[in-house]
Amino acid sequence: MTRVWKFVVAIVLVCALALAGMAIRTQTSAGKNEVKNPDQFRAVWVSTVYRLDYPSKATTDPAVLKADADKILQTCADMGMTAVILQVRPSADALYPSSYYPWSADLTGRQGQAPADGFDPLAYWVEKAHEMGLELHAWINPFRVTKGGQSEYDSLTADHPAKVHPDWVVEYDGKYYFDPGLPEVREYIIQSAEELARNYDIDGIHMDDYFYPGANFDDADTYAQYGSGFSDIGDWRRDNVNQLVKEMGERLHAIDPDLSYGISPSGVWADKSSQSQGSNTTGGFESYYASYADSRKWVQEEWIDYICPQVYWYIGHKSMDYETIVKWWADTVRGTDVSLYIGMADYQAGNTDPSSPWYGVEAIRQQLELNETIAQVDGEVHFRYQFLAQNGELQKLYKEFYAPQPEAALNTADHMAYVQGSNGQFHPDSSLTRGEAVTMLTRLAVDRNGKPLYSYEEGTGGFSDVSLGDWYSSYVHFARKYGIVQGYEDGTFRPTQPVRRAELVKMVCGFFTVTSGSHAFPDVPASYWAAREIAFAAAQGWISGGTDGTFQPGRNVTRAEAVKILNRAMDRQAGERDIAAPFTDVRVDHWAYHEILEASVTHDYEKHSQGETWL
Repeated sequence: MTRVWKFVVAIVLVCALALAGMAIRTQTSAGKNEVKNPDQFRAVWVSTVYRLDYPSKATTDPAVLKADADKILQTCADMGMTAVILQVRPSADALYPSSYYPWSADLTGRQGQAPADGFDPLAYWVEKAHEMGLELHAWINPFRVTKGGQSEYDSLTADHPAKVHPDWVVEYDGKYYFDPGLPEVREYIIQSAEELARNYDIDGIHMDDYFYPGANFDDADTYAQYGSGFSDIGDWRRDNVNQLVKEMGERLHAIDPDLSYGISPSGVWADKSSQSQGSNTTGGFESYYASYADSRKWVQEEWIDYICPQVYWYIGHKSMDYETIVKWWADTVRGTDVSLYIGMADYQAGNTDPSSPWYGVEAIRQQLELNETIAQVDGEVHFRYQFLAQNGELQKLYKEFYAPQPEAALNTADHMAYVQGSNGQFHPDSSLTRGEAVTMLTRLAVDRNGKPLYSYEEGTGGFSDVSLGDWYSSYVHFARKYGIVQGYEDGTFRPTQPVRRAELVKMVCGFFTVTSGSHAFPDVPASYWAAREIAFAAAQGWISGGTDGTFQPGRNVTRAEAVKILNRAMDRQAGERDIAAPFTDVRVDHWAYHEILEASVTHDYEKHSQGETWL
């Protein structure tokens, strides 16, 4: 026998759009609207150029190099990060034994000097990251040779590719770069990336935004040799970068199809005033022109697995508004298989001037909350480690924001009343709204130990159409926090919109491990967005078809239908009871009378082979 808690939960009605730990695609008459994927990528850039983040000092001592790596990885794990993006090639050098580049002076203090005892820093980082449950992405700078002018260039080792192939090198503004227009340069860079993919169990390869350094790059001779098909040198330069991006992806995936290949360009592709398809920004730094990076094309062509634009401005910036730029990127990746991670300006946080938009960490918090409401944003990457490590407020923010929430389940043990009418009526044949639905789901959500999860907390869930003071706002806020519901791609929750039958089924399935099933509904083809969940629900006996055998997945679900489906999902067995329904509009001859009774009256019960007996 199971005892129930003796209280009646103040609920309005039934079910919701999306549930515990899954993303749901919702059909509308206008097509599909995507809801947000809760499996987020949360990473930190770890810079090795100038030893900004790693190592703490130039050394060949493996003990120091290991201890520094351990500290960084542990701090990242403690903040709830899921990945580290380690700069393994800060310039044309390496933090690992390479056949293409010498050991980095940023690591040991002298270019070409290896760590002692054959120690391989990258192998160690990969091993330790995986032990902590973190992904390790290898960050490479494709074209930069030196940063410190002629003296640094002169000090390069004799076997450095820039010294072996001086015809590959172009000086620009006191720095030296490989010429992207040379096919042999692009091939060299691709081969050296292949070396990483073959030799290390890395989870990804990540290129930063250093392509062409500027418009005055001295590549006229290269253009004359290779640019005959282009009337504009800018288009030719962009094509050179495009060739590198495309072929590198193809060849890396030929080695490891599961390798995640991504790029972090500057945040603005182009202003709308320059390109009609550009963002509504006026900052003037457009990567399409400044570095000849046609990042929009990389996404459209799906040459990369993820794009990570560096959106280093705050919400409300007059010319480079964070929200405007992020939503532009969301529009860009929509309909592609390219994931969108937002590069965030943690280095800006912690300004001590109260009038600064970067005062404290509130600007970062607002950005995180905004990201949560945009379906296409699959995570964030934070620049960079030391700015997080030295800012206790940021660490606290991420520990709270990225903290894993208890996995939600339906309360199948306690048969409390989970529906309540209005003015004594239930309106069994009316549709549900999302606000009503999320309220009930929140009240029915328990952790895996059966403990209720809901606790009142003011908030809106970050949804633009949910306001403080709305009767459902606290429930929506809580449900969003725990991944019980997700919003639409435009940042709305649509609390007054009805829930359809397929949505309800997919939502309920979110509380369960969905396995294979079968159905005979002629209007649910195998390609239907919720076909798998509908088949599972049918196999479990939660749903059945109409008299014509159809399921009608796009029809609004009624309150009575929702109660029946949810009763079955919670294994609450309706039967004839010697008690009247608490609603004046639910007659005993209504087809769902006993289902509604089961859902609206708190009771003790005992299960047996014939069903369920109320006590």
